[in-house]
Amino acid sequence: MKSAQAGLAAFETRAGEAARTLLDNQGYDGGWGLTLTSVSSIVNTSEVLPILRAAGVGGQPVRRALDFLTGAIADHCRPRHKGGRGEHTRFIAFGLVGLLSHPRFFHHHGVAETAAWCVGWLEDHQVDHGWPEVLGLDDTSLHQTALAVHGLAELRDALHDLGPGLVLPGGAETSDLLDRVELLINHGVHGLLYHRRPSGAWGWRTYVDTDPSPSKTALCLLALSAVASGTGPGGDPAYRDDPREAGGVHGPVQHKRLSEAVVEAGKWLLHNHHRWETFVEDDKDVQGTAWEHMAYALCTQAAVRAGANPRDPRLAKAWTLMNDLWDPTARLWNEPGASGKRATIRAAYYTVSAYEEAVQRLARVSLSDSGAEDGSESSAAVVIEQVELGPGRTVRISARGSEGTTVCELTARLFDLVKAIFDAPANGLTTERIAATLYVAPSSVPKYVQRLNQAVSTAFGGAPARLLLAATVDELGGYRLAGQRPAGDGG
Repeated sequence: MKSAQAGLAAFETRAGEAARTLLDNQGYDGGWGLTLTSVSSIVNTSEVLPILRAAGVGGQPVRRALDFLTGAIADHCRPRHKGGRGEHTRFIAFGLVGLLSHPRFFHHHGVAETAAWCVGWLEDHQVDHGWPEVLGLDDTSLHQTALAVHGLAELRDALHDLGPGLVLPGGAETSDLLDRVELLINHGVHGLLYHRRPSGAWGWRTYVDTDPSPSKTALCLLALSAVASGTGPGGDPAYRDDPREAGGVHGPVQHKRLSEAVVEAGKWLLHNHHRWETFVEDDKDVQGTAWEHMAYALCTQAAVRAGANPRDPRLAKAWTLMNDLWDPTARLWNEPGASGKRATIRAAYYTVSAYEEAVQRLARVSLSDSGAEDGSESSAAVVIEQVELGPGRTVRISARGSEGTTVCELTARLFDLVKAIFDAPANGLTTERIAATLYVAPSSVPKYVQRLNQAVSTAFGGAPARLLLAATVDELGGYRLAGQRPAGDGG
């Protein structure tokens, strides 16, 4: 797993370099295309935004990209004879994910209005068991339905964070819009489960008894996971994970919770890793363009989301490929193909998504094989004793048994996280206060904490380290700095 460890250790740096490359090549219209010189598209612009988020980039580049999406989504969805690019569900599904990629920009001009417009489009154009690839086709598309469900789940979580009864720009009210979104999520979830195979996988086409598809299985897994993992008011689950009917199109009907369907799909992916670990899977159902899924990264992300340890040997070839696809000249990830490697937005998006999933997972299970998950200082190999803020965006860390200090350079967002807690009382800050300081959703705070601890671990040569520790602050969940003794702790 040396290549996997090398790729993970370099991820923070590479994500930053990729973000700089993308910013240097942002289109005059605010968008991006498949390659750095391609015409801007909704799909690729929506793929770039999570890469910028992973690198801690916000501000004007994100606003310009959101402006492109808010102007392009409805325009592209018009029929071709009316000047559009066709009535394709993917414009809505990808666009919705892009609009919700930076929740703190939800009040940016046009974002809420366009998100509500997407909800109306999905209401008007649903078919049995989901949504079609393009209007006029009755067959449900697993690809588009999974993407739509994923985007709707992100919108649901954003509306929960905003709270009930808030009138959004454009006139939509959060409670009413949330009710409509939840109905659409249920419609999409029902469709995805209907097409689920008894094996736990999904086929590459709906209604036809085709071979199982690793990419479609991964997409459905990620969509169902997004639905089941959301947080509602008061920290309660946003989705009631009761058993639901699964199957029916092929084989007998089963009853599965979404969490069970996710785990079983993850097991299928791991068991069949040889089918996707170095594979790019084409999708002939997508009309109007040649579509390829980066299965080696997409399926890795899904397997880890379902509970796999990133260091599982069955993921080794995929991690090795992703590490080898980094192009230091282009400062972007290549995608493999018969025509030779080329740096693309698509390859970068799926690779960054896989690495982010692994970073978050490793932060929970510890980078060592100890399996410690309690988040305490004693469960980390590096015991941090003192933390100082250095020049620029650096943090100077003194650890027990180490000579001198270790300097860790952070992204702007991660440094802001450390500074907020550094300036707080020794007891730390609640998750809500941290979210308000960073202008992010409370549900995003743990992800930033995990990325920060991963960056610190990397600075210590990969040894498990936790700069921020889970803490109870004012009887609420929060985080504190390692090395600081909370008030009232007589230790």
